[in-house]
Formats: sequence, C-alpha cells, structure tokens
Amino acid sequence: MKKIVLFIDNLGPGGAQRQLVNMGLLLKERGYDVSMMVYYDIPFYKKMLDDANIPVKLIQNDSIFSRIVHTRKALIEARAAVVIAFMETPGFLACLTKCLGGRFKLITNELSAKASTFNSPKNKIYNIFERYSDAKICNSENAMDMWRKHYPQYNEKYGVIYNPVIIPDKLLQASPQRRPDEKFRITVAASYQLLKNPLRVIDAVSLLDAEHQNKLDLQWYGKAEVTLGNKEVYEQAQAMVLERGLTHCVHLNQETDQIYTLMKNSDAVGLFSTVEGLPNAICEGMALGKPIIMSRVSDYRTLTEGNGFSCDPHSTESIRDALMQLLDAPAEQLEEMGRNSAQKAEKLFSKKAIIGQWIDLIEKLTEQN
Repeated sequence: MKKIVLFIDNLGPGGAQRQLVNMGLLLKERGYDVSMMVYYDIPFYKKMLDDANIPVKLIQNDSIFSRIVHTRKALIEARAAVVIAFMETPGFLACLTKCLGGRFKLITNELSAKASTFNSPKNKIYNIFERYSDAKICNSENAMDMWRKHYPQYNEKYGVIYNPVIIPDKLLQASPQRRPDEKFRITVAASYQLLKNPLRVIDAVSLLDAEHQNKLDLQWYGKAEVTLGNKEVYEQAQAMVLERGLTHCVHLNQETDQIYTLMKNSDAVGLFSTVEGLPNAICEGMALGKPIIMSRVSDYRTLTEGNGFSCDPHSTESIRDALMQLLDAPAEQLEEMGRNSAQKAEKLFSKKAIIGQWIDLIEKLTEQN
C-alpha cells in the first residue's frame, strides 16, 4: 500500500483546501495510505478527514525558519512514496525538502493563473525550486499555458487534471426547495477579496434598472477575514450595498458548510473573479445542474458554452449585461442550461475520471527510479 502525504497550509474553508481534502478521500477509497500535513491550525475540513480515518499532522510553525526545519523533518520522517503539495508556499517547502535530501516523488500544483505567480520576487525564488518537483499539475489549460510560457525548461513536468466534484448523491437526487418569492437567486461562493470582485459586482447590480433589481436575489457566501484581522473588502462591500440601496437584492453572508444545499436551492451559480484556476464553485454548480454565470477567466468557454453566460470581470457594464441576460432568460432555456451543466460536469469532473488520472500519475512516478 503506497503512502501518500498531502501537504497544504491549513484546512480552512478555501477552494484549494476543499480540493485537496476531496483528493484525500478518493485516494483513501482506492486503498492508498493517506495522511495530511498542515502548518496552520484552521480545522474547517478536519472532521471530513477524521471521519475517513485520515490523520492530520500539524507542523510546528513558530517562525519562517521553524516552518522550514519542521516541514523537512515531518516530510522525511513520513517516508511517503509521494508527496502532493498544494499552494505556493507548501510547494516551495516540499521542493526545498527534496533539495535537502527528501527521497519521495513530489507533485506540485497550480490552482490559479495569476501574473504574480511569475512576477513577484518571492515567487520567482519559489519557481526556481520547481526543478526539484517530479510533476507540475495545473487544474486548467490556461494555467498550464502560462507556466509553459514563463518556464519552458519544465515542460516535461506539466499536465492538466481538473478538480473532481464530490457531492452527496442524496443532494444530487433531491429536488430544489421552492421559495415563496419569485426572485431569481444567484449563489456565489467566494471569499471577500478584491480578486473575487465583490465590489464590481455590487456596482454592476446598482446599474440594473428597478425591474431587474427587484427580480434578483444575489446571495454571496465567503470568508470575510481573508487574512488575520483584515476584513477591509467585506466592510467596503457592506457599505456599498447600503449606500446604493441594494439590501433588497444583494446579501453578503459568511462562509458556510452548507454551500451545496444552498446552490441546489438556487436558480443559478455565479463567480466573477478577475483571476482563477479552475473554479470549484462553478464546477460544483454544474454538477448540481445549475445555469452558470462567470467571468472570462480560466477555461470559461468550456464551462459556459451552452449552459451559461460570461462577462468581462473588469467591466461593470459587462457584468450588468450578463446578469440581465440571465434574469431575462426564459424558463425553458434555463432548464436546458441546467441539463447541459450536469451532463458536462459528469464528463469533465466525475470523481472516477479525475482520481483515475491522479492514480495514473502516482503509479507512473513511483515506477521510476
């Protein structure tokens, strides 16, 4: 039984964390010896791992130097066949550990497609150490193209594997709850940070005429405190909603572990980010059979063709126009979009297909000397 260590910064309510937890559950089901390592104690998803008997090790993290030393110690002592590191800093720490004597096979990843990945001084240093990874897996073609452009010397490492979508069967089979009002509910699952674009979305809603505003029920769910003590964007968003008189159609909520149910009971699922890898929330909305509205990021053409609408995330007018298209779409068109979403999700994101690709990669790497 091959031992797999999954390494990330924390188990908080983020997309990367949800993705890695899902992978751990699937690998465990397929008979691998799976464990998780983190260096921040944020246990939002820990119960899911506990229920699956997947141990979680908290690495000592008193300082940057302490994090480096104790990460190296923990990864080497784990004696894993393969380490899969998600996020930039865990990826760097795992690469550094390999540089300093780690004998495991290492898979790093790219979950976004940000310019800062290639331009910031810190990340330029991180990316030098990618030479010690054995594979670099991106979750969108767009992200892989960016790596190929900036680091062609790593071309043989690159691959694309989409995120698996794991939603309880009972929820997939359940009928949406009918609401007493006739408003059109759009559910957005995204933290309150600028790259998720809440301020432009609120501005775009303010540009809608009264008829469309009265028809709209935009429900945003996400983490308000995106970094310790920083709720600036959330507070700005709240102030904008009040100033623009939008409390009847825009609702800003905290993160929730019931997001799938909330999506199921919505009329569409949206995401308006300026930057994304493969957006988990959109993939999940598709699996739940919902029409999609999203910004033109990542592989948006694949994610919206025949089942949704797209917009320019930098243009409030474009966001407004996409919202109007969705709100004005006839019921028959929306039903067809929902069916198309579900069919595409089964083809692109089914856990059987995705975990098969990861297992093929794990087995290929471990067969190498």
